Amino acid sequence: MSFERAKRVNGGDAPSWPATGEGGAPLIARMFEVQDAKELALAVEQPEEEAHLSERPSPMARAGAGSSDQIQETDASEPRMPFIGSVLDYVPGERITIERKLSVDEDLYLADHAFVHAPGIKPTSACLPVVPMTMSLEIMAEAAACLAPGCGLLGFEDVRSVTWIDLADVDELALNIVTQIVRHDAERGVFSISAAIYVESKSSPAITATVLFGDRYLVELSPTFSDLSNARAHSLTADEIYAERHMFHGPSFQCLVGDFVLGDEGIVGELCVRSPEQLFKSTRSPQLLTDPCLLDAVGQIVGLWAMEQERYVFPIGLLKLEIYRPTPPVGTRAPVRVEILQSEGKTLVADVEVQDGEGGVWMRISGWRTWKFRWEKRLVDFRRQPDRHLLATPAPAPRFDGAISLMLSSAELKQFDPALLARYCLSADEMLNYKELERFPQRQRQWLYGRVAAKDAVRLWVAKRQQGEMSHPAAFAISSDERGRPFVTPAPGWGSAPSVSISHCEERAIAVAHEHDIGVDIERIATRDVGVVEAFASAKEREMIGRFPVQERDAWLTRLWCAKEAVGKLLGVGLEGKPLAMEAAEMTGDGQIVLSHKDRNVRARVSTIEGDGFIIAYADLEQSVA
Repeated sequence: MSFERAKRVNGGDAPSWPATGEGGAPLIARMFEVQDAKELALAVEQPEEEAHLSERPSPMARAGAGSSDQIQETDASEPRMPFIGSVLDYVPGERITIERKLSVDEDLYLADHAFVHAPGIKPTSACLPVVPMTMSLEIMAEAAACLAPGCGLLGFEDVRSVTWIDLADVDELALNIVTQIVRHDAERGVFSISAAIYVESKSSPAITATVLFGDRYLVELSPTFSDLSNARAHSLTADEIYAERHMFHGPSFQCLVGDFVLGDEGIVGELCVRSPEQLFKSTRSPQLLTDPCLLDAVGQIVGLWAMEQERYVFPIGLLKLEIYRPTPPVGTRAPVRVEILQSEGKTLVADVEVQDGEGGVWMRISGWRTWKFRWEKRLVDFRRQPDRHLLATPAPAPRFDGAISLMLSSAELKQFDPALLARYCLSADEMLNYKELERFPQRQRQWLYGRVAAKDAVRLWVAKRQQGEMSHPAAFAISSDERGRPFVTPAPGWGSAPSVSISHCEERAIAVAHEHDIGVDIERIATRDVGVVEAFASAKEREMIGRFPVQERDAWLTRLWCAKEAVGKLLGVGLEGKPLAMEAAEMTGDGQIVLSHKDRNVRARVSTIEGDGFIIAYADLEQSVA
């Protein structure tokens, strides 16, 4: 594709088109409903005390999506601005504050912009649905439009996204959109309207911007785009990018199409205008002032360039965005060019130009800003396809056929927020258990890492047994019985589930899955004083350990302690405060220990393994003592 074609708008020398469509020029934006405008005009004619709408229902609320009743009463085919909810405060020509209640039921696009991929397993609210920055621009533009009747949207300036707007574990969230005219430039014909979105109960805005409205197009941006040096085709097509979830976006936001060409200083590709019919439940014809889904894809194509640098990005704002025409028809393929201006440190900055599919320019963006970060490939793969990839890594294998043992440490997950990790891996009941530990952060992390390692071991065990694909980690649960021993509630279609045992030490967790009951423990090798040793090792055991070289005795004392802990987990009794109730019958130089439990009348075989300063012990029953 070429960006050398003639453009209707080209730098500062381009014409400024009338917003009213004079001379056959297109309108610059889809204006809000005529009925809305009439009702606003009526409100302006009222006395000032009556025009203030905070004490009675707003006439605009009937055209908005302020409540479920309003949604039910609205014809789904009727075009309307979807984010005009209840008016809380209105001074004509000065300011307006609108409350819009987001809901996973009404705002269908949220399901396509959820960070956690668990289709059919978790409800949308449990998957951390996030309002895209570009949808926030649309929200602010619709509120600002109420202060500039008869004008069209020209663009945005100084957009700053401070924090996510998410519906985490809630089905509804109230937003207050506060807008105010800050100046009117008569010479340019521009209204500058400050806008901010406040999430309920928050005192600081989640995002702020200046929204520009006027009666003529502005063409004040004229970015320079370099020829792509070291040009190369991206390794993936748009279809592959979405199919393999290199971008987490669902169908509504899948606007990347075709192939992409990258250079050292930018990327060229195409975006496709998608239908907005499935964005909202209450209307199939939302009257949008922008195209928030295609704008989100601008961030996606910037992300493609960053991905080649093994970096990942999240948009945090822009300096200026200018729109030069209405959204082209659905299905239009719009060429896009991105010029990377800065990529050092934590921030990536780019200029963007999007064409209209007919050789003209649709919009330009100056200073598109993203936060840049890096994840290890294993974390990236798990996040995009948690049903196909593991987080835990193989642990030293026990000498029991068919057992699968995996480990996880905080060092491996330092780039993975524990709360988000929990959302990926835990079922609804497990999430409740996780949240109950909030007052004890270290214990909460240990519990989580143990569950994640166990779930990986279990689903790998099942996949190998069934010779099929792995299950999603949140598709099944690991609970604890009355003795505290973990057990697996199988996912549909499994038939059976393995036994599982979990242990953690410091910031490491280990879990093992096996066909039969099994116990595991992990401990760091350390020197123990005489009193501690005598409390858990009998005279016979101390004599056995004394036969090993002096330099190995700390390790062997740790092996013995681990062995007893593992047997206690195997039996579901722990040590019951009586470690001397178990006694070693055998210890061999290869780390094998046979323990006899006097009270339980059983013998267990334990395999102990040393590595990286730790001892791991695996225990299973050997036989009953007659």
